[in-house]
Amino acid sequence: MPPTSIHSRPENTVLAFALALAGMTAFTPVFAAGKIADGLLPVAVLVWLRFLGGAVTIVSYGAVRRVPVFSRLSPLWKLHLMRAFCGVGRLACTIYAASILPLADATAIGLTKGIIAIALAGVILKEMITGRHWLAGGLCAIGAYLVVRAANNAEGGTSLALDGIIAALFAAVFMACEALIMRYIAQREDTVTILAYVNVFASVILTAPVLWLISAQDISWNSLLVFAWLGPVAIIGQSLNISAYRRAGAATLAPIYYGSVVLAAIFAYVFWGEIPSPLAAVGACLIILGGVVLSVPLTAGKGRKPV
Repeated sequence: MPPTSIHSRPENTVLAFALALAGMTAFTPVFAAGKIADGLLPVAVLVWLRFLGGAVTIVSYGAVRRVPVFSRLSPLWKLHLMRAFCGVGRLACTIYAASILPLADATAIGLTKGIIAIALAGVILKEMITGRHWLAGGLCAIGAYLVVRAANNAEGGTSLALDGIIAALFAAVFMACEALIMRYIAQREDTVTILAYVNVFASVILTAPVLWLISAQDISWNSLLVFAWLGPVAIIGQSLNISAYRRAGAATLAPIYYGSVVLAAIFAYVFWGEIPSPLAAVGACLIILGGVVLSVPLTAGKGRKPV
């Protein structure tokens, strides 16, 4: 018998949007870790630090709050393991892409995951996908395309830029799969359990190869400590995202997450002086419009047929 949705919350698109926005804000510097490191640490080490720090943070929190995280094996442990693999792949591809391309451009390319998530949510989760979902997703997709096109023009279409684009596209696939898993488990287990399993699984998967890499490249532990903030900040972002998924379906939240490209552009401008081109600015406006279309509540009594 499958677990019941004891942790679900009433559908609330506006609140889910606010929680998702806060989660995106927390994750922006995490995704930019490769650019922040500027070659100081390999991508694999950054990903490991993020999950190891996350595991220590959430397990410590669970111990203080006396949450019996590992007193029994979660019946959803296989899904947690699948999400851990998706999370590792997503973060590695995202950090690598952002270290090559402008941060906003890498983020925009990765946001093709919204279209993938909408399709998978309908096929796998059997969620109702309305015309409004497709309209919002279409607006956001066009906006993301314009930003990506502007980025490609700026980079001159080099092979290195192509590597970054491919990495961002792989990140999109991982993110779409992770979004569906998140939607399912977020309604069935508490936040501490969800975060503990994914962070512990991911850190265990990475520890042996990363320790070998640290030894082989003679990476100093002082350099590792500089990025100890990755784990705690990511835990905050994950907690907010889980709360969002408890209040809205994966198909609803997918277009909203296109707003992360705007946050990335702001972050990149503040720290590296990256200024979006006019074409990229138009794309960002379309992304915002898609989020507005999705967040406006339907008029009572005027339901729409799914498409």
